Amino acid sequence: MTHFCAPPGLGRRSFLRVAGQSAAVVAAGSAVPWLAGCGSSAAGGDGDGKGRFTVKLAWIPNAEYAGIFVGAEDGLYTKQGLDVEVLPGGPNSAVVPMVTTNRVDLGVEAIPENVATAVARGSKLKIVGAGLLKSPESWISLADRPVRSPKEIEGKKLGITLAGKNTALVFMKRNGVDVSKVRLVPIQFDPAPLAAREVDAIWGFASNQPVSLELRGVKTHVMPLADFGFNRMQSVFFASQKTLDDPAARERARKFMTASRLGWEAALRDQRHAADVIIKKYGAKLGLKLDEQAKSLAAIAPYVSGAGTGATKLFWMSDALIEETITSLTSIGIKLDKSLFTNELLGG
Repeated sequence: MTHFCAPPGLGRRSFLRVAGQSAAVVAAGSAVPWLAGCGSSAAGGDGDGKGRFTVKLAWIPNAEYAGIFVGAEDGLYTKQGLDVEVLPGGPNSAVVPMVTTNRVDLGVEAIPENVATAVARGSKLKIVGAGLLKSPESWISLADRPVRSPKEIEGKKLGITLAGKNTALVFMKRNGVDVSKVRLVPIQFDPAPLAAREVDAIWGFASNQPVSLELRGVKTHVMPLADFGFNRMQSVFFASQKTLDDPAARERARKFMTASRLGWEAALRDQRHAADVIIKKYGAKLGLKLDEQAKSLAAIAPYVSGAGTGATKLFWMSDALIEETITSLTSIGIKLDKSLFTNELLGG
């Protein structure tokens, strides 16, 4: 059996697709107090709950977690002997503290630097799998005025979020872009400035803003940073060292990762089924639309599989991917080393 605490509101990915961003943020924020009643018990099992397993997501349920939802719908966790509870996230619902204090068995964090920063401050955590083997961070331009390479950024007006500014500057410098020839314009996540041609390109995610704009009839060109030497794993699964050191807890985590990988394989194989699962289970409460979830899943699929990176196994953190992640994070001031990563829950 799998339990989902699915709050009302809009997900990060979905609010990019609506006109009123502020209203969507309020809706998403309304989920936070509701979450306080979810997953309050300790992680792991006791008594007759030996197969109980709790996972905390970084955001509200949508296509970016399709593999977990399909795993639940298709009984893949049950086949592993697990009784899984999935706790959604939100704008004020941090994942790292829940895992660090062992209130949940495992967390899914959007970016690895959040885990790395916690470890640098003394938390005993390990990243145990990469939900995205290729970073979807991208420069997004209009199809009729595409920005195809880093050097083409020069002379352009670029929309940039506050959170992405540091990484964007590092990326440009590493690719020989004369930053003095670039005008950075502060924007929010909504891609409206690009659609209105107020900027030449925006910083965003291949699975987000391009889908939002496509649904508005606006065609775009996507230039992933990963294609130009700036890749890092994202949507990372992570666990506490305490979980990994406990044989029973570690085995439950291994089974969860196995079923989740099978769920993602099924979701990629039959994306329509995956989108249907998301809508049927959460659509009424989240205001999601079938076509947007199907398009979002199609857009994120290459980044889950690591298309073009040589990846052959979902979630697997190859030496090359770990090194790319370390290099990219180090360049933006994050301290980490190979000891942060382990494939021990993924098999050979």
